[in-house]
Amino acid sequence: MSAKRVRELIDAVSTLAGEYGFPEAAGNDARISFDRDAAKVIRGQLDLSWAEAGNRDLWSFLSLVALPHVTMWRFGPGNKERWIATDLTRHTWARLWWQAVVFAGHDHILAALSESDLNQLLERRSIGGDPRLVREMARAVTELGANAPRRAVIRDITARLRRYLAFLDIRALSDQQVRDLCRALTNETVTRLDR
Repeated sequence: MSAKRVRELIDAVSTLAGEYGFPEAAGNDARISFDRDAAKVIRGQLDLSWAEAGNRDLWSFLSLVALPHVTMWRFGPGNKERWIATDLTRHTWARLWWQAVVFAGHDHILAALSESDLNQLLERRSIGGDPRLVREMARAVTELGANAPRRAVIRDITARLRRYLAFLDIRALSDQQVRDLCRALTNETVTRLDR
């Protein structure tokens, strides 16, 4: 990546952060909204293959050299995983790139998810490693009625799904079968939690 491209990335992310209050402290809603928009910017600015996106040095460079001011604004100094890419699902910039990739063309689903929801789906590698499965699980959860306790539901669903995946190769299923499985698991969970 050329110095010019790095500068363009820095400028784009810094400008976006300014729209959400940077350098002043921002509330949780503003930070989450920033993340959703920054995911698109990061994905658009970084044309990476999945193999390249697995390069921890790239993400550490972004947080420590290119964007330390925005990383500090977004997460502060307290959590080293946000700065050093030891876990790409928790790193400030890597997680946004992956969110943009997984939910490409399905921005409305990503927008409806909380950080806790995304953690449940993307930090479990047996689930998060398959974009189709993540999207359909997220779709099923976001289509729940307003009275469903989302946090309890998604935690239960991910546990159920992980048990299923021990016996089922999700890659062998059609898109409709994955969608049906996710809806069935969601319905089972809601029924169980209603008891």
